[in-house]
Amino acid sequence: MPRHLLRFILPLCLCSGSAFAACPEAPAGLRDIEANSYYSDAHYSIVDPVLKAKNEAAVKPFSDYLATVSADADRYIAGGDAAAAQCALRWLDRWAVDGAMLGKVSSSQAQYERKWTLAGVALAYIKVRPLAEPAQRAHIEAWLPRLADAALAFVNNGKGARNNHYYWVGLAVMATGVATGEQRYIDAASKIYDSALNDIGDDGSLPLEMNRAGRALAYHNYALAPLVMMAELSRLHHEDWYLRRHGRLQKLAQRVLDGIADPTWFVQKTGAAQEIPKGGILGWIVFYRETAPELTAPSQALMTQAPFRYAQLGGNLSVLADKHFFEQ
Repeated sequence: MPRHLLRFILPLCLCSGSAFAACPEAPAGLRDIEANSYYSDAHYSIVDPVLKAKNEAAVKPFSDYLATVSADADRYIAGGDAAAAQCALRWLDRWAVDGAMLGKVSSSQAQYERKWTLAGVALAYIKVRPLAEPAQRAHIEAWLPRLADAALAFVNNGKGARNNHYYWVGLAVMATGVATGEQRYIDAASKIYDSALNDIGDDGSLPLEMNRAGRALAYHNYALAPLVMMAELSRLHHEDWYLRRHGRLQKLAQRVLDGIADPTWFVQKTGAAQEIPKGGILGWIVFYRETAPELTAPSQALMTQAPFRYAQLGGNLSVLADKHFFEQ
């Protein structure tokens, strides 16, 4: 068992009186994913509300499932709630046995939904893996790699853009590698991470995300979030990816923080008013500000939005940071 997970077993003896509600039966795993794009302009910056609502309805079973599994895993990390962890494992096991998300994937948007969900479920599994029964481990650790292989096949076949979506695939396969111990996924994630660092300009910008008009700042943040989480996961693999390329990730982090404080730079570069990111997708900051103390003051205003919850990034990121989950 990985050493970093051992400390979460100790509280189990305290959970016999858990207030956790009885675990509901897991929904059947959905093999097929139907999803549609919802932007109406060439920059993918203007949302069509009708198409957005249609997509949200189509993917709701996946987002609801992930939200439940992630929240249960967080209860275990936050307070040692073994019953919640066991419920998360039963739900993960059910979808693994059912081969969820391994059937028809209707579109590029459906591919995106699959990799986002994979990132979240793999991160949830890392949290509760110490309690998994042998059969559950066998099922889940066979299922996650099949999803990771599918995500890699999509981007490696030239079908996926090498923008933020590529970085999210990196997080998904990185989490799969840490969860299963399969080095090939760590290696694949490492390649994607290094590619992302190469994409970062000297001014901290990402060329493909600059093309998002009024969402350029938001998508710089959205690209940064999985990269920070990959660097955090690298700690569980006895590495420190924050140091790569002389800490080049900080250029992107600084550009994002500066843009949130004052979006003028992005407005001047794109000619469009900027959407300011907020909420859970900013959760990367609870980790990064500890790695780069010089960013503590610029990030302080964001901390008023804590706790940060974002299932695809690992759930309650504030709890994970407070518990030093990724520290060896």
